[in-house]
This record gives sequence, structure tokens and C-alpha cells, in this order.
Amino acid sequence: MNPLYIALYGYLPYIVVLIFVVGVIYRIVMWVNAKGLVGLYNANVCLYRDGWGTTTIEVLKRIFIFYTLPGRDKDQSLFIGSFLFHWGIWIALIGHLGIIIPGKYLESWFGLSPSLHHAIALYVGGTAGTIALVGLLILIIRRITGRTVTIKLVNEYKVRIPLTMLSFLDDYFAVAILLAIIVLGLSQTLGITPTNPMYIDEISNWMWSLVTFHPNVSTIVADPLLQVHALLAMIFIAYFPWSKMMHPFSFLFMPTIARPAIKVKSP
Repeated sequence: MNPLYIALYGYLPYIVVLIFVVGVIYRIVMWVNAKGLVGLYNANVCLYRDGWGTTTIEVLKRIFIFYTLPGRDKDQSLFIGSFLFHWGIWIALIGHLGIIIPGKYLESWFGLSPSLHHAIALYVGGTAGTIALVGLLILIIRRITGRTVTIKLVNEYKVRIPLTMLSFLDDYFAVAILLAIIVLGLSQTLGITPTNPMYIDEISNWMWSLVTFHPNVSTIVADPLLQVHALLAMIFIAYFPWSKMMHPFSFLFMPTIARPAIKVKSP
């Protein structure tokens, strides 16, 4: 077998996971020990609301319902795109956990028949991927069509800034690689799975071999689509800790939450 395949799909995944774990821990430590405000977060000024219970509820509301995005003078396309993309991608990622375990083990351990497993992967995974794609396209269109965002400064003073001024190379790189991963994933789910139900088992056997530390790349050698999809996913995972994609963790570990909030007395 070509040594390049073994290196890329047999050993590189472990290096990528190590980079991801070390990177996430490093970023969290930097946030918690930060002397000032750095990174991706805002200064939260609260009225004596710095208890962990209230903070946890606030974080969960932002993560699951994006309640701060819609409203008067807010960008509705940002809310719709973010809501669709994040919920779609979360469901798709959870579905990937089911693909890691081969069908024979899913049936013996959880009573999940191969036909039901394939149906879930096709319909739930296909729907989630489509929702994520629609949301991402809304966000891309919003970013490249010259939309402006309103930033509120002191009191009621507001300024409108073109969104392109807030977009950088790393933003476009992350969006481009996410778009490619989702499109390839949908091509596999909706284009191959319906006519070749065993395709999911081929993916599972490869991923399970990595989980059990007995890498076997023979099942993906003849599948260029899976190879590209896996390689892009590994690039994204390794890039994740060092980019703005870390924002899910920043909700929990930013200094404005890790340390008491600024207290302001009401007049």
C-alpha cells in the first residue's frame, strides 16, 4: 500500500487530535490567566449579576437560542444564518459519533439495526447538513455583499461599518473550508448512501480502526471523495484552536465570566 495513504489517514489523525487538545487547553489557560480583555469576547457590564448560576443560564441561552442577535436595529440575517448553521452543524457532528462505531457493534450494544442506522444517517444527517449549508450560505452572502453592521457606542450614538472591514483572511479561510466540508459530506450522504448502504460501514471501519489504535486505511484507498473530505476535516480540526472557531469555548472561559463582572449601581 502507498505509504502516503498510511501517513495521511493512518497516523496524521492522531497528530491532529493532539494539536486540537493541546491548542484548546492552551487557549483556555491564556483566557483564564489574561490580565485584560483579549480575544473574541465583549466586556459584560452586569448589575450585581456575577453568580455562577445566572452566568451559566446566560451562556446556555446564547449557545442554544442566540437570543442576543434578533431585535430592533439588529441584523436578522445574522440571526437566521447563525441559528440554521450552528444547529445543523451540531446535529451533523452528533451524527458523526454514530458513524464512528461499526454497525455490528451498534446492533449488539444498542439494538440499532443496520437499516435503521442507515436511515438515520440518510434522513437526519442529510437534513442537518442541508440546514447547516443553508445557514452558512446566508452568512457568506451577508459577509460578501457589502452589508453594514451597526455598532452602538456611548449612550445612543451609533456607527455603521461595512462588514467587509471586519472580515479578514482567516475568516474567509474558515468559511471556505467549512463550505467544502459540508458540500462533500452532503454529496456522500445524499449522493452515495442511498445507492450504496454499505458506504457508511466502510467509513465506520476506518474510523473505528483509528479509535482502537489499529489504523486500517484499506477501506478508503479507493474512495477519493472520502479522502478529500477527511483531509479537509483534519485541516479544520488542527486549525480550530488557533482561530475564531474557538468562540464556543470562549463563552465558558472568557475572563469576564471566569472573574467577577464589573458591578454598576443603578442610579
